[in-house]
Amino acid sequence: MRQRRFVLLLFVLTTVLIVIVQCTQIQSSDPRGVAYAGSTACVKCHQDLSSNFAHNAHFRTSRDLLADSGTVRDGKYLDSLALPVSEFIFNPGTRVGIEKRNGSLYQVAYVNGREVKAERTEVVFGSGNRAFTFGFWYGDQMMQMPLNYLSRAHQWVNSPGFPDDQIYFGRPIIARCLECHSSYIEQKPQQPDGLNAEEQFVKGSMISGIDCERCHGPAAEHVEFHLDNPEEKRPSHMISYKDLPLSRRLDMCGLCHSGTEVQANGSKFAFEPGDTLNHIPQFNTFNGGEPDVHGNQMQLLKASPCFIVGKADCISCHDIHDDKPKNIALYSNKCMTCHEADNHPKLKGLAQAVLKQNCIDCHMPEKSSNVIGFQKSDSKEKIPYQLRTHRIAIYNDLVK
Repeated sequence: MRQRRFVLLLFVLTTVLIVIVQCTQIQSSDPRGVAYAGSTACVKCHQDLSSNFAHNAHFRTSRDLLADSGTVRDGKYLDSLALPVSEFIFNPGTRVGIEKRNGSLYQVAYVNGREVKAERTEVVFGSGNRAFTFGFWYGDQMMQMPLNYLSRAHQWVNSPGFPDDQIYFGRPIIARCLECHSSYIEQKPQQPDGLNAEEQFVKGSMISGIDCERCHGPAAEHVEFHLDNPEEKRPSHMISYKDLPLSRRLDMCGLCHSGTEVQANGSKFAFEPGDTLNHIPQFNTFNGGEPDVHGNQMQLLKASPCFIVGKADCISCHDIHDDKPKNIALYSNKCMTCHEADNHPKLKGLAQAVLKQNCIDCHMPEKSSNVIGFQKSDSKEKIPYQLRTHRIAIYNDLVK
């Protein structure tokens, strides 16, 4: 009898101890694993940074409308982007309507006036500073929708690379796209019989946007330590981005800002601060050519005298946590931290004031991408996609 009481008491004490331990540890439901705390855990100690970053282009580079509770009301998925309804015309008998149905945004295919397909917008890519791309779920595949929206031009256009004479719902959004436009998504293993040759994902596992831990690394130990030791202000169990060597800082940004030149056998989601791109197969450094302005910011920067001589890197000009609108004058002022207006060989006297307000248009001009263009409605005309080059240089065709 006494032994049974002892066993029962030991069981109760063990259970209580387990509960206490579990309650004092960080509990994370992050699909990346227990090493990750989740971005909400960062807010308690980094309220200002988190608040600003929530409106930053990196954080807004993708959105899962199905998982965004802020877009659900009365069981209906709402279009929170407030984009205009319209239509895109391929030819007199073929068009895509952009329509609001039950509070959601749909792209609807019409052939000879008859509706043949309708898909609801379920995933949004892009911050909207320039454009939005849209996706929908087809089983466990994520598919790209036929139309993009250009924010600055305020118009719907045919998605880049899609047929210019017919409606196309058949392009899968693959893991390589999601690795730079989200922080994580769980990919289903492909079956050995090849029945699911297309990449498939686990719905609900997508971590939208670029979150804190995508750039700062797994933070569960960091959060747990500082909750237990609130008086300690020096960051523990966390790699400081600014403390990384220049090459590692570039690699961290270059993981997604090197276009298609970075290829990996494994997932880019596994890349952490301090890792190097040189260990990833098929990585090519700038070879003297002119990389396209779309997505090749690292190669272009490395070809710039500001990098070669001045060792300028991405954070020399960009504050990733800042949500303030960027303008040419702001970036020109950053240039003035290294350059002096009165030493400019072409600008004298009052013209120096121009340099302090705008040295960007001459030394980082906007150029048209050779790989991305958008087709206008009811036309074969292509709208060039213009982006500012990150090769900071003297462009003779702009010198007057």
